[in-house]
Amino acid sequence: MSVFKRSLTSSLAITALVVSLASPASAVDETPAPVASPVPSPSETAVPVDPNLCSAKSALSQSALGKFYGYVVDVNTGKILINVNGEEATPSASVLKVLSISAALTNIPATYTATTRVLTVPSQPGTIVLQGGGDHTLSNMTKGSYTTYAKPARLETLATQVLNGWVSPEPITKIILDSSFFSGNTYNPYWYSSDRTNGYISHITGLQVDSDRANGDQTSYAYSGYRSTDPVLKTGNLFKAALKGLAPNAVLVKGKTPKSAVELTSVTSQPITTWMAHAIGISDNTETEFIARHAAKAAGLSPSFESIEPMVKNMLGNLGIDSSKLVMKDGSGLAQANRVTAKMITELMVKVAQGNTALTPLESYLPVAGVGPGSMGGRFTGKNAVARKFVKGKTGFIPGLYSLAGIINAKDGSRLAYAIFARSAEGKKVGWSTRGALDTVATRFYVCGSKLGL
Repeated sequence: MSVFKRSLTSSLAITALVVSLASPASAVDETPAPVASPVPSPSETAVPVDPNLCSAKSALSQSALGKFYGYVVDVNTGKILINVNGEEATPSASVLKVLSISAALTNIPATYTATTRVLTVPSQPGTIVLQGGGDHTLSNMTKGSYTTYAKPARLETLATQVLNGWVSPEPITKIILDSSFFSGNTYNPYWYSSDRTNGYISHITGLQVDSDRANGDQTSYAYSGYRSTDPVLKTGNLFKAALKGLAPNAVLVKGKTPKSAVELTSVTSQPITTWMAHAIGISDNTETEFIARHAAKAAGLSPSFESIEPMVKNMLGNLGIDSSKLVMKDGSGLAQANRVTAKMITELMVKVAQGNTALTPLESYLPVAGVGPGSMGGRFTGKNAVARKFVKGKTGFIPGLYSLAGIINAKDGSRLAYAIFARSAEGKKVGWSTRGALDTVATRFYVCGSKLGL
């Protein structure tokens, strides 16, 4: 080839590249139609093109993603399809919940329930104990009202059973409120105080009703998710009122159950698997923290914030997953100081998708794109609607970070495990459009399936 021809060919290639880079990316990439390759001249070397590649490059280039972290694995082959900052630690938001729930599935039997008890103290006539068993769903709602929790144990039922079982002619003069089922701090120092008043989280106490919502009645226009500073005392006052005339002047005292106490009656929660499905489905922070404490206790650890990270690291280690970069200041993902990697979460999802005996139920808990109720019900619209019903994922948001992780039943029949995070970092920002951008990324994964690449 002459110098002139080589120069002309190079100029045309550069011009084509500039035009290509200047073209805007569509919301959902379309796989380009095959174009016939020119026949190379004898002096040129043909560059092989992978005919199976289905590129996610355009979807991953959206500015709304800020700094992007992503990791995708073909579940059936184990092939890593995408790894963009996948081994770099990032804040987690509520995607962290999949770790807490997985630890619970590993340590707690499916039939496990929480019990709230009332006990009498023979040596102290007129004294009873209201003993919490770590049931955040225990409800102050009466018949005809309902909370966000399905078929909860009711404080009204417990009080009625006490009224029916009270044989002493003397009224109740003292109620000991025992919330010692959990230990340690009740409110995490890594949470904002506004997380409580905004309704994102309650104090984590062994005794409370309706997750300490100011008004948890879903049938009321006065519903309020505001949480108090003392859910134990609040529960005591509500229980005292429910006892009607049996405890008109009873004194409320926080303390532990005396060894000589005798159980009078009790109410029991739904199975903990009901909690798990609900916590993942609507991303309930308080519920997840309660589940994590029950799991820690079952694992032989103290039911406190400090036990969550070692419990989860032990679980991941048993699965052969590297957890060296994991930081869990809580179980719900609300703490900004939490750290995970996209690879770590994806590898867990691989285990779930492959049918790990303990973890398999987690897939059924994951919200499904475009299917409600759940945190994915209103997502995957417009061009991304093609992936509705096929993308399963735990959503997440805290200021400065959006996340999504789960399992995709791809268009080509393959199964993909994935974790994607979009973060304000390194001069890049995330905002209101980031959720849609993540949906576009996940949709591209669905469209490409096992042929996914960069």
